[in-house]
Amino acid sequence: MSSQPKKWKLFSGDSSLPESMDVAQRPSPYQEPTPASGAPDGLVWARDDGSHLDVQSSPYDPSPNGFHPFVFGDTGNANRLSNVTHRWNSVDNTERNRLIDGMPRSRTPIEPDNTLSTSEPAQTTVQEACLLRHFIEEISPWFDHCDDRRHFQLVVPRRAQHCSIIRNALFAVSARHLSRLPQYATPNGICYRGQLLPNLQKCTAVEYTLKCIPELLKFPEITDPTEQENIMVATVILRQYEEMEEDVEDHDMSTQDRVNFLAITQRIIDAMISHRLEQSLATAAYWIVVRQEVYYALTRQRAPKMRFSPEDWRKASAANTLVMLASEVTKWRWGDDRLMLRHRKLQHDYRHDLAPLFENKADRSRGELFPTIWYSSDEQVTAVQHLEIANMILTAQNPYLSNSTRAAHRKAEAEVRSIVLRICGIAVHHAHCHPALVTAVIAITLYGEYFTELEEREALLGIIDRTRDLHSWPMQKCYTRLRRGWEEMDHCGS
Repeated sequence: MSSQPKKWKLFSGDSSLPESMDVAQRPSPYQEPTPASGAPDGLVWARDDGSHLDVQSSPYDPSPNGFHPFVFGDTGNANRLSNVTHRWNSVDNTERNRLIDGMPRSRTPIEPDNTLSTSEPAQTTVQEACLLRHFIEEISPWFDHCDDRRHFQLVVPRRAQHCSIIRNALFAVSARHLSRLPQYATPNGICYRGQLLPNLQKCTAVEYTLKCIPELLKFPEITDPTEQENIMVATVILRQYEEMEEDVEDHDMSTQDRVNFLAITQRIIDAMISHRLEQSLATAAYWIVVRQEVYYALTRQRAPKMRFSPEDWRKASAANTLVMLASEVTKWRWGDDRLMLRHRKLQHDYRHDLAPLFENKADRSRGELFPTIWYSSDEQVTAVQHLEIANMILTAQNPYLSNSTRAAHRKAEAEVRSIVLRICGIAVHHAHCHPALVTAVIAITLYGEYFTELEEREALLGIIDRTRDLHSWPMQKCYTRLRRGWEEMDHCGS
């Protein structure tokens, strides 16, 4: 799935809510908001040239004309959304096959589910049992590393037995990840724990994702809190899928012809932010959304859209509090807020909670570049890394540096390099916590250009390689951005 920033915008120009809009002002997902200026009611589709397609045309028209979905601008109009869902359900299998961007349809048809949840558990094939196990063992830690109740490992798989949208979202992200891992590839197909899965192909994940569309479109109609929670959880999982797709270029799909679901999921994410459910699983999903929003903001170099209430700051765990701090500092980096005092206060308040089990500086004489730092939990790892990201941005973007001496600039650059190496050291020494490596890649992407020594540069590239191998993410954009920055720096210094 493409999640390129240009696909986020509304027909009027920008899908993000105004920075001045408070949470209380955001439109309710259960009421009819005001459509975007100039945009027709309902689902808006667009060509790559910027022109739009009227909603009366088939939104799932194949790719030759270059149509992509932008957003369903009228999230409260249940009748219109039902019509869109009906049109999707009425498309025959031959036509749906054309939606998967030229990839062959998997050999085993994936039949559509017609209900959100059922009392009887779904029948599971061998392939889907493998996908479920892979999700539980390998993917759920990506979601649960700040959750001591491990909702996505323990609760979500049980919920998936009775809820089709969670089940399909879970299968989509698991199939995408499993199909990329070279250790499971054989000449006869994917072999997972002794089970040959010849029907598991790269297009399988797309098919499971497509099955989620009708139920995602039903979200504005749903009033039952459990069903709302189910769709929210599925949306968080699908957003993880989109992260996995972010760095894919033309290897698996045509960049021009991809179907983009980010506009749909973003509306549900906005609803989660604006109208939080107090249920346990929904709360866990909310904090994942916060972390995902920080990730998207940092990788796209824009201000996050989150607005935190006093209750958020009062009730959040240490890790989630420092993730919120990173979000606010990111706004400061690409916005106008000043957060030095808040950073120093939180750093002081949590100094005992975040004390490492062991810490040792890197010994350059032995070829060590990253410090050795051990923590007792993944939550501590996440908290400290986000505190360091906030510190890194505040140091590098300090407005007082603009009028400072060259010595002050060199001191700030050295401190930023030290922070980047520290974040990487935490990740390296907590390899079981895969999100820690992603955070390290973010730090490298933001300020890797500050490094001039070849040995350090190679070590940073090694972190990106390691993250690519563990997550099976291509990481081309990280390489390109980093190498371009180094080339520019070396050219200026020559």
